[in-house]
Amino acid sequence: MNAVAAAEVPTLPTPSARSSTPPMILVEDAVKYFPVPRKGLSRQRSYVHAVDGVSLSIEAGQSLGLVGESGSGKSTLARIILGLLRMTSGTVVVDGIDTTKMSGSQHKNLCRTAQLVFQDPHAALDPRMTLAECMAAVLSQHKIGSKQNRRQLIIDAFNEVGLDASFLDRHAGACSGGQVQRVVIARALLLDPKVLICDEPTSALDASVQANILNLLTRLRSDHNLTMLMISHDLRVIRFTSDRVAVLYLGQLVEVADRDELFEHALHPYTLALLDASATAHDHDGPQLTAYGEPPSPVSPPPGCRYNTRCPLAVDQCRTEAPQLTLVAPAHEVRCHRWEEVARLRNTRMSIDEGAEHD
Repeated sequence: MNAVAAAEVPTLPTPSARSSTPPMILVEDAVKYFPVPRKGLSRQRSYVHAVDGVSLSIEAGQSLGLVGESGSGKSTLARIILGLLRMTSGTVVVDGIDTTKMSGSQHKNLCRTAQLVFQDPHAALDPRMTLAECMAAVLSQHKIGSKQNRRQLIIDAFNEVGLDASFLDRHAGACSGGQVQRVVIARALLLDPKVLICDEPTSALDASVQANILNLLTRLRSDHNLTMLMISHDLRVIRFTSDRVAVLYLGQLVEVADRDELFEHALHPYTLALLDASATAHDHDGPQLTAYGEPPSPVSPPPGCRYNTRCPLAVDQCRTEAPQLTLVAPAHEVRCHRWEEVARLRNTRMSIDEGAEHD
């Protein structure tokens, strides 16, 4: 993603970060376990620990970036927030709607309040329908507009995402990936949502198109005062689009901080490993802590810190005692027994770098 990596990181409009008003999205101790089919005659049931005790909040108008490797639980958490998955336990409130206790009308309101932009835009559209028919189906389902004026509503939505009326009678298969992603974004905007959840919205696109879509989402967020959850495994995308960043590993949050704080003062070894592995490595001054091996199975997470099997700083305490998400600086939380050691290594590296500059 050279275009994104080279782009200037925008100064995004940040709402009053610690507002006294309720957040637009509030997740409290969300847990989602998926049962694993039994093998043979075994009676013991195993579970995939997809999301395991996640708590976070997103203020109205704020953009939160959720980052982590594949299988970390990012998409599962998004579907929990949207009410598409029933939690094992926990609470999610979106714009005052408790998604665990929704009536039918509240579920419909949630659909209008929070919309999802899919990773694969072609899979999100019916290939047998024209783009106009795909869009009109959404308006019809929610009883928005009349048959006479729906076409104009669709044209207006297309214009907002950079498409003209010539796309109305095309099918998704006749469009490029970037064009179809714009259609999916336009369809989400038809319901005038307050929340937009973007699940890897550029990963299926060519590198030359990715930056254009991210610029579009940033502009739409500002124009519509959208609250946004941006999900990605790519820290370059997260840095470009988010005010605040949450790092997810094996179903648990390991670090949460404001964007610049996280990129400049990351304190969890896993966050530093992600930074080192991305094109943003030159943008942070923390120690280089490469992750060893592959993530453990989510069916049987390791005891203690879930990252201990890959962490170069792990000690016996890490292998036996699970760390808690701890506030270590204003608006900066870390789940790590050794975050102070990471900070010390950072300071040591900075001293060495400064000495080299003077030489």
